[in-house]
Amino acid sequence: MLFFSIAAYTAFGIFCIYCIVSGVKKLNEKKAEQESPDYYVDEKEHDEAMKAAEAFEKGYFERIRNGEQSQQFLSVGSMMICSLLRSLLAAEGIPTYIQNEHVNSMYSLNSLSGNSAFSIKVFILIADYDRAYEIISDYISAHEKVDEEKTSIKSPKTVAKAVISGMFFVNLPEGAEEKVHGIMILPKIN
Repeated sequence: MLFFSIAAYTAFGIFCIYCIVSGVKKLNEKKAEQESPDYYVDEKEHDEAMKAAEAFEKGYFERIRNGEQSQQFLSVGSMMICSLLRSLLAAEGIPTYIQNEHVNSMYSLNSLSGNSAFSIKVFILIADYDRAYEIISDYISAHEKVDEEKTSIKSPKTVAKAVISGMFFVNLPEGAEEKVHGIMILPKIN
């Protein structure tokens, strides 16, 4: 009888261990499926998108070769904000050219926050100035309202960051407007 009891408890214990192990395996498989979705990238679609972006950027230089004038439109203090502003302009068909993008990737003050060591200069064609000004002003005014709602008091840390990042910006030309997020709109050249 003792032998039968030991065998029964042992079998029951092995069965319990088997159930626990198989349950943990199933949970891990389910969790892995949820955490790592299939990131399939259609290479043909990606290549077509890259060609379209290159053609759009070439449009800026083709228009300059055809006699249109360009000017610096923005001076931006963050690579992330610059990318956002360029995408807003591109969505409206306004081609841009930027300077200091690659220099900032090497000499960024803090690459994680996207703050730039040197101001990023965004150039547009003078013919696109009025529409570009409207787009960027709308973006800025929307974010100024959000910033005002958050707080009207500037923390010492915010003021210090503004002073330190301001050391790398050129003095404002007459008529330039300094806005939120380190965005400076330069006046239209006549």
